[in-house]
Amino acid sequence: MLNSYFWLGLSLVVLIALLAGGRFFLKFEISQMQDKIQLQQQAVSTEQNQKLKKQLNDFNARLKNLVNLDEHQALWSEVVINFARLVPTDVAIDSFIADRQTGRIKIAGQAKTRESVLRLRNNLLGSESFRDVNFPLSNLTRATNVNFRYNFFINENRLLKNSGLPQ
Repeated sequence: MLNSYFWLGLSLVVLIALLAGGRFFLKFEISQMQDKIQLQQQAVSTEQNQKLKKQLNDFNARLKNLVNLDEHQALWSEVVINFARLVPTDVAIDSFIADRQTGRIKIAGQAKTRESVLRLRNNLLGSESFRDVNFPLSNLTRATNVNFRYNFFINENRLLKNSGLPQ
């Protein structure tokens, strides 16, 4: 009987040792799983953050393009208004051709007198909006009822929205 108690006690000690070992092993496994879960959550969070960052960067790039487009929008109406202010009352403009790429403006028209043609030239030369006024001598061949042509360029900074022109 002592022998059976001994085996029973030894079996209980072995069983308790196995249970304690199993418990420590399971705690270790649970800890490792929690670490893996946390790493996976961080990875998913990082991926989501990367996607959001990419979407935000794309949106910001589009917004910047729109702002640049708006800032570099040519204000041709301002150019025409500025030009119209320079034209003497007895001068009629028959043609006004403007090229955005080069900034070149070609005009043709009629003036009652040669002095009016010269006044238009002087007004263009004195304007901050225009430069490089080409004045062909053929504009002065007649004293009255003068047909004229001019080529000149717009100052590029006067054509853009943020150029300081009155809005």
